[in-house]
Amino acid sequence: MNLLAIETASAFVSVAVKIDGVVHEAGLRDVAARAETVLDLLRALCADIRCDLGVIDAIAFGRGPGSFTGLRVAAAVAQGLAYARRLPVVPISSLAALAQEAPGQQVLAALDARRDEVYYGFYRREATGLVQAYGAEQVAAPEQVVCPAGTDCAVGSGIDHYLDRFGKTLPKSRVFGHSPTARAVLALAEDAYQRGAFVQACAAVPVYVRDDVAQIRS
Repeated sequence: MNLLAIETASAFVSVAVKIDGVVHEAGLRDVAARAETVLDLLRALCADIRCDLGVIDAIAFGRGPGSFTGLRVAAAVAQGLAYARRLPVVPISSLAALAQEAPGQQVLAALDARRDEVYYGFYRREATGLVQAYGAEQVAAPEQVVCPAGTDCAVGSGIDHYLDRFGKTLPKSRVFGHSPTARAVLALAEDAYQRGAFVQACAAVPVYVRDDVAQIRS
């Protein structure tokens, strides 16, 4: 199947398409997430690979948690494109996308949540190579994050910004400067689609984790 993915939960804004089994990606780092930015990236990517979005079968997006503004942009662009083409939408956890590209079998993925807190989740890599969450995604102070035994890698801006505030259970293997990518969203979305984990465009909404996220600027 042919897929389009959007990921804007962090300071890395990216889009990716998988056409006839080949993945193509474009991204910009340290930019404000805006619908125009995402659409411009997508147009440029499609022009570069001579791809017509008419061949896309489904649209995936990083549904969060992450930047409040970024999540709204990703959901809005995914909804708009899906409505126009009557396509299903595959929401993918941005934390899972972050963990997907980490070099570990049991991964702590953590994104900076502001307010001296992190969004985090734990993931195991299955035989397929794809990560699977164990436990719920949460938001907490770094000191409250306790890694289960066997956690062998930690990744994300939450680790970058609060390294000295995590406890002794934090694994020694850490990946810094890494963000969730549209390429990782694609990898997870294809499997999710095959399992029927897709929604109509109207149900493509962000997952903030923090209940009062609307009061926070990101």
